[in-house]
Parts: sequence; C-alpha cells; structure tokens
Amino acid sequence: MILSDIELLAELDAKRVSIDPLPPRERINASSVDMTLDNTIWEYPQDPVAGIVIDPANPKVRMRDIISHETEEIIIPDGQPYILKPNRLTLAQTHEVIRLPLHLSARIEGKSSLARLGISIHATAPTVLPGFNGRLTLEMNNIGPFEIMLTPGMLIAQLIIERVGLPSLQGYEGQFQGQR
Repeated sequence: MILSDIELLAELDAKRVSIDPLPPRERINASSVDMTLDNTIWEYPQDPVAGIVIDPANPKVRMRDIISHETEEIIIPDGQPYILKPNRLTLAQTHEVIRLPLHLSARIEGKSSLARLGISIHATAPTVLPGFNGRLTLEMNNIGPFEIMLTPGMLIAQLIIERVGLPSLQGYEGQFQGQR
C-alpha cells in the first residue's frame, strides 16, 4: 500500500523514515515526495567501447567498479547547468539521503514534466528495498530530441513509499548501500 502524505509525515515525525535534508512541506505530495538533483553526474562514453564486453551474470563483476572505471565523473558547479544530450545515458543521484525501515519499501519515479521532454529517470530499476540507506541513483536517459538543462537542486524525481505486508527479515545489504 502506498503511503499518503499523512502516513508519510507520521513516519518522518516518528523518525522511522529519514530524508536528509528534510524536504519542505510543499515537496510532500498526496502520495510522493519530490526529490532534487545532486551536483555529481557520471557520463558513459557516447560511442560503443570497442573491446569491452561486460558479463553481469558473472559474480565477480561489480557494477560499482565498472561505473568508476568506465564513466567520467562531472561535478556541476553551483548555479551552472549540465546539458543532457539526446540519446545519452548518465548516472546522477538525489541530493537527499534516505533511510528506510524494514517495514517500508519505495520506488523512485520520474516527474511527468521531465518525461514529456524525453527524460527517463530510471532505466528499469525504480525499487528501493527495505533497510536501504543512501542517496538514490538515477539512470537518466534523454530519449527526446532536445538538449535538456539539468541544474543541481532542481526537482528531478519523486519518491513513492510503500508499506510491505510484513517487515522484512533482513534489510538491503547490496553493493549500493550507503552510496554517496
């Protein structure tokens, strides 16, 4: 069941859910919280990379290592935009750090205003598991025809928090826990 604004505010007040920094009340909607863009972007190469074949089924392959070796980290200066070009995959993060308890899960979804310009906020991975703690990574892709200006602090996504049937036995412990 998706939490309403009333339920979400109660979870935040009781400190069972943490969003840091805490968004102002106007960013807490009927059933979601607006999240903002952080100032770091990771760009994948524009063209196919010759000679590199990645086997994600191989347990020795760590996605964090691939990302750190095969992307260019770009720090967007305050007040400056980042231009997301058409047909470009980039990784970004929410400015907010979230922490979920074992009885709640979440999804990060795009904002319709950006989607109508062709910005996809997540490739196929919207799920945030119970026990997650960190910034949320956005797998952004510009599938539209325009270059889009993205500025740190802008509204970029919405977090939808859901109650799981019973609390999870264990929380998320994967390679992206606590990510910056």
